[in-house]
Amino acid sequence: MIRKVGVIIILATGLGLLLYLKPWREESIQDPRLIDRLPSADFIGVMNSLELAKEISDLINSNKLKYRQFLNYDFLLSQSRSLGINLQNPVYLFGYENGSWGCIIELNDESKIASRLAQNTSLTKLKSGGLNYLYYKEDKIYIFHEKQYLLLYQGDNFVNILSRVHKSNYGKVSSEWSNFLGKDNFKNKSLIISSNWKKLKQFGIEKASFSLESDSTHIKLKSYFKKISPFYLASKTGPSILKGVSPKGNYVNIHLNIDEFKNHKKDIFYVEIKNQFRKYGFPFDDFIESWQGDLSFFEGGTTSTTEFYKETELDDEFNPIMVEKERIVFVPMYSSLLTINDKFHPLYKKLCARGFITEDSQNMRFLTSPPLKKVMKKDRIMLFSGKKPNIDKEDKNEIQWWYNGTCYKLELEKISNDELFANLRFSIQTIAKQNTLVSR
Repeated sequence: MIRKVGVIIILATGLGLLLYLKPWREESIQDPRLIDRLPSADFIGVMNSLELAKEISDLINSNKLKYRQFLNYDFLLSQSRSLGINLQNPVYLFGYENGSWGCIIELNDESKIASRLAQNTSLTKLKSGGLNYLYYKEDKIYIFHEKQYLLLYQGDNFVNILSRVHKSNYGKVSSEWSNFLGKDNFKNKSLIISSNWKKLKQFGIEKASFSLESDSTHIKLKSYFKKISPFYLASKTGPSILKGVSPKGNYVNIHLNIDEFKNHKKDIFYVEIKNQFRKYGFPFDDFIESWQGDLSFFEGGTTSTTEFYKETELDDEFNPIMVEKERIVFVPMYSSLLTINDKFHPLYKKLCARGFITEDSQNMRFLTSPPLKKVMKKDRIMLFSGKKPNIDKEDKNEIQWWYNGTCYKLELEKISNDELFANLRFSIQTIAKQNTLVSR
């Protein structure tokens, strides 16, 4: 009797465990997260739309940009709520070399965006692989939405993008997105773009990141580049041409220690730069060997110079003769300085032989430059079209260039081993006017 009771207790316990554990039950399948749906691309990014609206409010209002009322924080927040869009979470961006782009936006209520889109008569209904989507012909934008997200895409590869986004699996984040979302560069910025573009890899750049900052007048694009090997470059102090106060001109200041760079001519970065110069027949190897790492250039305004020319005249017996004369002409103001070593003289002769430099009895020209005076010393060569420039010591690496009325300034912030940080700063005012973005 006791044995039977024991067997019954064991069986009852086993049955209870079996009912509790339910080993035959199918494992529940979790829906993919937004980050699982993100497609691979040449450029990927994250945008916090509401924070970005706060940051650029001074910029768009000071410059009276068109449609600025639609870019302010309160409007975006209210509209996103009415459309069932969650702009308090990141918007994920992706783009490609051919110019196509897209974004994925989280939804709080799919029914709201579906209702609003259904009212838009400009949208064409299409279908692919059993999935319905919309097409806005005027801007060539595809629109697709499901319970969790809204997909916008402009380009010629929508069907493949849609398949990747829709058929994703939980926990299957692409490696590039996983690496991008996990790194610290430009963390907490409202807009961050990262790239593994193949053209960057030609220069040995493993990855690049960009973020946006602004004030009431300018936009600053902060950049980060990581190389697969060291850059073999370092900042230093060197001679620079004095530019005066905020000159409206173009200038270049480079001060780099290039000793290690010279010793790594098989490095992919060195080789690719050399290949770019080779297209124009420029002897890059010879230049690097003769250069000491300092280049300073300024172009702006005009200056007067004496030009010698020949003219046919008649002598006392009315015979035609060639007479050399001189005249004052106004030419663009150029000043440049290059630090050199004893290997520069053979390079100079080679540049003359290949037509990069032409000389006359008084001046020289480099390519299409105006006539330039030349002062050559043991450690430097200076070329200038006006008076001899004043020289001082600087440690900044920067380029300022005017293009279509806008001044762009590129500054090397830091270069260390295999990392490089740089900033590009420019004014939005002229660009806005040229693109009819300013409200009169």
